[in-house]
Amino acid sequence: MKNNILKKINHINLKIIFILLYIVLAQLIFHRAEYILINFMELKQNSILYYVYKYGLGIILTLILIALIITLKRFKINKKKETKGMEDIKLKNGNNEFMRCVDIIKGTEENQNIYVLETKNIPLSIIKENKDKLEMIYDIKIDYIEYKNGTTKYVNVYGTPMKYIKPKLFQVNTEDQFMANFQSLLVVGTSGSGKTYYTYQQLVKLILNVSKSKNKNKNENEANFEKVLVFVNDRKNEDFIQFKDCPNYYGINAIDGIRKVHEIFMERLNSGESSEDKPTIICLIEEYAVLLNSLDKKEAEEIKDKVADLLFAGRSKKVIPIVSLQRCDSSYFVRGSREQFKRIAILGNNSPILLDMILGKDLQSQITENNPQGYGYLYEDGNPKLTRFKVGKITEEEKEMFDNVIRSKMC
Repeated sequence: MKNNILKKINHINLKIIFILLYIVLAQLIFHRAEYILINFMELKQNSILYYVYKYGLGIILTLILIALIITLKRFKINKKKETKGMEDIKLKNGNNEFMRCVDIIKGTEENQNIYVLETKNIPLSIIKENKDKLEMIYDIKIDYIEYKNGTTKYVNVYGTPMKYIKPKLFQVNTEDQFMANFQSLLVVGTSGSGKTYYTYQQLVKLILNVSKSKNKNKNENEANFEKVLVFVNDRKNEDFIQFKDCPNYYGINAIDGIRKVHEIFMERLNSGESSEDKPTIICLIEEYAVLLNSLDKKEAEEIKDKVADLLFAGRSKKVIPIVSLQRCDSSYFVRGSREQFKRIAILGNNSPILLDMILGKDLQSQITENNPQGYGYLYEDGNPKLTRFKVGKITEEEKEMFDNVIRSKMC
């Protein structure tokens, strides 16, 4: 305890001494400047040009002092963030000592830094296991970690600051395995961002993936395929209008489709029976905000509650919600249900206000690219990094096939 207090006092004293030395040096420069200005620059004392040079120098020296104080203050904030981060991930030794960064030097690769960490005798294997967490603490993408010069006292962490990292771009289509499995999906995007096109393809991918989930290592016969039931709720009666003749298509009456899905969900919840052999229900709610804003207050609250139920407990009862909207306001998702989405796709360029509704500041800092139509970022629950994606184009022939896939599961 005493040693920790002494360390803090010494650290504070060093900063104070450093600032005082600069002030003394600045005073010498400032007062010596009067001699330099008069004798070497041949400026008359008390002339306008004399005061311009003299006090201009004084302003510059003051600005340097302010910058110095801010830098030292920022260093202190960063050290506090590092300490808190280490405490959060509990990366410490038997004496409750946490690792700490003692130096940052330039790496061999472009924009790469080498973070020298004092290990406090924590094994390298344990440090490597916490690679993802260290990336979050230092806001970097780690390339590799090794002991420094063969000693176990320090490790070199080779990493690139996230501001220089561009997320890998995936071409998203129904054939790849990118986001092949999910239990809930929120799609957010401004008008014209490609939100509906993306939702349409993900719906097809999910149907195909779930349908074949029982067919692994078995003969391809109908009995071995998972049963899927799709409900499309499109209040605008526009984006999925091609399915208007299907039994489970709900347009203007989208509220009834959500009620129907919730009714099935409640039957499964209250029956006490396993849902293993029940059909998987996919409930698509297109333009959710438009739907809520078209209802009176009582109906809107009812639908919010029903959607919240599906998000909180739908997974265990084989109900998968897919919700799309332009603005992901928390008022649309009661009881904190917005946080239950396992995947969030953000298409187009969205305002900081909208991003604040969905992502923390650390994740927002990874959004470095402008997104034209069909481009977006994907957040996956528990993943500290976003993935950038591009929605693949489909031909008219493929669209006809996709429509048939969806239509076959809406009966």
